[in-house]
Amino acid sequence: MSWLTTGAEVIAIEDSDAVGFAEAAASLGEITFRSLEGFVTNVLADLGARSISLLHVQVHGNPDGMGFGEDWLSVESFDNYRAQLRRLSSKFTSNAWVDLRGCEVGMNLPLMHRLRELWGVGVVAGRGLQNNLFDMNFGMYQVVTRAGRESISFSAPPWVAYDVGRRATRGILSHL
Repeated sequence: MSWLTTGAEVIAIEDSDAVGFAEAAASLGEITFRSLEGFVTNVLADLGARSISLLHVQVHGNPDGMGFGEDWLSVESFDNYRAQLRRLSSKFTSNAWVDLRGCEVGMNLPLMHRLRELWGVGVVAGRGLQNNLFDMNFGMYQVVTRAGRESISFSAPPWVAYDVGRRATRGILSHL
């Protein structure tokens, strides 16, 4: 149970449309945003001095990238957002994971690797359509470890799957 003390579990939801609004309404303790800058700023504000062990990023996506409101993060636009995203780098624990919860984002391995390298984390993303209300992706899950090893899983790895009890425990312990 080492996950109990490794840092905060953060769920960040882009809520500029009805889908994101419904996801935020069905979540507990989430932060919301409508731009990439808002994503970074709101995650940092929520954390304070705490660190992140698991970051869920709920956005619209496709094999080309991910939407942060009007901002589109792709391999091509990555350098435009690198400085903003780098602000989160020091907040991750050494064994942290990022769960990209958007449709088909797992089909974009180059983008997953760029986030992995920038943040020094493992990254998981679904390769099919994503339903965050039911915490499922209708495709396989692409997993990229912190060291860069790639694998595919039929289900969300247990260490990133949304778990209310684990989130509550991490939230309480990360404030101690």
